[in-house]
Amino acid sequence: MRKLLLTLTFVFIIVLIDAQVFTLRKDSVSLNEFIMQLEVESNYEFFYEASWMDNYLYEVNFQNTPIIDVIKWLCNKYSLTYGFVDENKVIFFKNYNLKSNYAELYSNYVLRKEVFAVESTLYEPPRKIEKESNHINPEYLLYAIGSQSQGGALRSVTLSGKIKDMETGEPLIGAVVYVDDLKDGTITNPYGFYSYTLPKGRYKLEFRSVGMKTTYRNVVVHSDGELDVEMKSTPQALGEVIITAKSEDPVSNLRMGMEKITMKTLKQLPLGMGEADVIKSTLLLPGVQSVGEASGGFNVRGGSTDQNLILLSDAPILNTSHFFGFFSGFNSDIIKDITLYKSGIPAKYGGRVSSVMDITLKDGNRKNVKVNGGISPVSGRLIVEGPIKREKSSFIIGARTTYSDWVLRLLDDPKLENSKASFHDLQGNFSYDYDKNNSFYLSGYYSHDEFDYYSEDAFKYNTLASTLKWKHIFSPKLFSTFSGVMSNYDYHMDSRTDSTSLHSVEYKMNQYTFKSDFSYHSSHNHKIDFGLSATWYDLSPGIRKPISEISTAESKELQKEQGLETALYLSDEFELTHFLSLSAGLRYSFYSNFGPKTEFNYQSGLPRNGSTIVDTTNYSSGSSISFYSGPELRLSSNIRLSSTSSMKLGYNRMYQYIQMVSSTASMSPTDIWKLSDNYLKPQRGDQYSIGLYKKMKQNRLEASVEAYYKKLKNVLDYKGGAELVMNEHLETEVLNGDGKAYGIEFMLQKKHGKLTGWVNYTYSRIFHRIKSDFAEAQVNNGDYYPANYDKPNDFKFVINYKLSRRVNVTSNFFYSTGRPFTAPVAYYQFSGADRVYYTERNAIRMPDYLRLDLAATINGNLRAKKLNHSSWTFAVYNVFGRQNAYNIFYRTEGASVKGYKMSIFGQPIFTVTYNFKIFGNASDDF
Repeated sequence: MRKLLLTLTFVFIIVLIDAQVFTLRKDSVSLNEFIMQLEVESNYEFFYEASWMDNYLYEVNFQNTPIIDVIKWLCNKYSLTYGFVDENKVIFFKNYNLKSNYAELYSNYVLRKEVFAVESTLYEPPRKIEKESNHINPEYLLYAIGSQSQGGALRSVTLSGKIKDMETGEPLIGAVVYVDDLKDGTITNPYGFYSYTLPKGRYKLEFRSVGMKTTYRNVVVHSDGELDVEMKSTPQALGEVIITAKSEDPVSNLRMGMEKITMKTLKQLPLGMGEADVIKSTLLLPGVQSVGEASGGFNVRGGSTDQNLILLSDAPILNTSHFFGFFSGFNSDIIKDITLYKSGIPAKYGGRVSSVMDITLKDGNRKNVKVNGGISPVSGRLIVEGPIKREKSSFIIGARTTYSDWVLRLLDDPKLENSKASFHDLQGNFSYDYDKNNSFYLSGYYSHDEFDYYSEDAFKYNTLASTLKWKHIFSPKLFSTFSGVMSNYDYHMDSRTDSTSLHSVEYKMNQYTFKSDFSYHSSHNHKIDFGLSATWYDLSPGIRKPISEISTAESKELQKEQGLETALYLSDEFELTHFLSLSAGLRYSFYSNFGPKTEFNYQSGLPRNGSTIVDTTNYSSGSSISFYSGPELRLSSNIRLSSTSSMKLGYNRMYQYIQMVSSTASMSPTDIWKLSDNYLKPQRGDQYSIGLYKKMKQNRLEASVEAYYKKLKNVLDYKGGAELVMNEHLETEVLNGDGKAYGIEFMLQKKHGKLTGWVNYTYSRIFHRIKSDFAEAQVNNGDYYPANYDKPNDFKFVINYKLSRRVNVTSNFFYSTGRPFTAPVAYYQFSGADRVYYTERNAIRMPDYLRLDLAATINGNLRAKKLNHSSWTFAVYNVFGRQNAYNIFYRTEGASVKGYKMSIFGQPIFTVTYNFKIFGNASDDF
């Protein structure tokens, strides 16, 4: 009887599917396109192993062909068999015939075997969950959008809405809304909102997002209206269909030099200290470098470390690392999206001349409480997220700390054993939907570091930042975001090296920003962004205090600095033709610093130094000391050469009114930030760029070549032996000059399949020139010289191989030219004293840098409903144990001077990290 029922069911399915027909005629179509079209027309899902079939189906011609015949044609072509599951799923098999007569086969098997009687146990079958009998798949419904009476004579209407993750309720960034009838679509913004203008009529909408199951909706659009969609996450299918949002497609989008780093990729990279590092991951990208290991900051296309604007939920973060660059300052588990703009920077951003890194935080799960974290050899992290009011508000909070003090106590060094080193940070985000047109977001970030080197120096530094946002939708075509931002940074340093001059130094900088951003979608291929921003700077450049009664150090407080930077911007993105798109933007910035302040005046015709001060000028509170303004033009274009290739041209100008004053090549927590004034001019950067982009192998490979030329004005350098700490007339030590940078970047990337990764090579140069009428105020006789972070050759690759769904192996490789430095080369006698003679500025280079890292991540079993999803990550940093030189220093030994290389990691570093997810799902990690 059961065999008869199975047979009748199978025949019934065959009859149903045989009633459906399929039409497709193409000279050459990819298998993915063929299967997708088949699924759309039949409402069936097909499962198969891609390796069983060719990459292309040559000359397909089906005209009203029954779909069952198409399935049989596929099976005959590739020697497959097929079977049905749940009435609408077709599974292909290789070297296996699906059996429906299991009862008969088992009966025959038992007759051939000797059977022993055993004590029987009765097991109660699991309770079945009854499905709602009236549940209808939303994909089979027809949604009426708008009102026929309101539509009237309108020819085009606007469809808008939000796209969310069905499991978490979080908005999906960059999700694709595609209308096959129009061969066009749009994408969602950072809040999951989309707006699309189309003619009235009936359509089948397709919603796509990476890692989510493609979703369809049948609509009839009468007038302006809304359609919200929730998408299900899905494991990677065997026959994967490659989907790329236009905003992230390097061939079709307008952005040059834009790089995105997914959290999945970030977590798979080998970890130097057992944790994913947002900043150091960017060093694997073309055109991004650092001066050495464990260094804070990064250099982008010839820019210094202070020329990068790093935004965490719109809040500028000055110190992005812990423990002097060894650890990331950000908890990667709470981050949703990272975008780095190296060129083609949108007009909404300003304030730095080199690059912008925009870090977006997760909103938090709106449906269920989730807990996850990790434990590494020296640090631990914990993240909790969940709904406050289900489907309406949510929170996410992440905390990290280190327990490195116990490691120091294990070292066989009295000073290190009695030293202290620790950090902790706290990040959080809260989101609340007041109604369909108004949403509020509150995020916060706190970071604290403490380092005490026994009997010598001690440091403490903190970052506190918070952002409040109000997102308002005026209409389906116009929406806005209003933001209030606070960002504070301070440090405290104790100097105890000299017992007679024990003292402390404090520094503090506060930033307060208000901004409003608007976006208007006039049509599906025309978007206008505009807005304004204002930032108030409040600096306390330095306070020195003696820390003992016998200290000879004098108390001193430098004058406070205040400044206001404002900007207006307007940008327009539009498609002129199907092969030419343009983006034009103008940002106009204004800056002024204010009193109270006393400014030194210097004798004209002489270099600025302490001996040429002739007078002072006093400015009262609120009075303007200096004023600067200028237009910042942003242009980019995309010329489509074919469906898989394009060429882009770009230009952008940026102004920078706040600058870092530091004599070190890398970023340090004790660096000084200073506002522009009458002596320290704002920096300006003009970048010209051109790029070629190509997709190959059915979009599985992406290749790009980008070249750039950058002109810099008012770059900073310093006099030899400059005193920068607690200097009340810093302008006597700082030199303004010009710079030029140029380079070419090659990139080849594979994003899909078991083997993924990228390889890139960059050739780049950066030169500075400090010219003056006075010898002491110029460098290298006024000629160009390489900056101390100039590294011409840079080669990297990242390889990620998925051995199985549970095991993943990753490897990174770095090679770069050594950075330049200035070295002593001889002694000479002057006025009866020995003097050291140095080379020209940055005339000698350190040895080349080379490093290989390896990592393997092993996940636990991947059952969907499990209390804890866990994984182990084993990593080896610097596999070769190469002693890469971070710095070179010199010591006088007898009658000679000897140089020594200092390495941070001179041997392989092994780490083990345990990661866990409680009440969660580990699907985003594999």
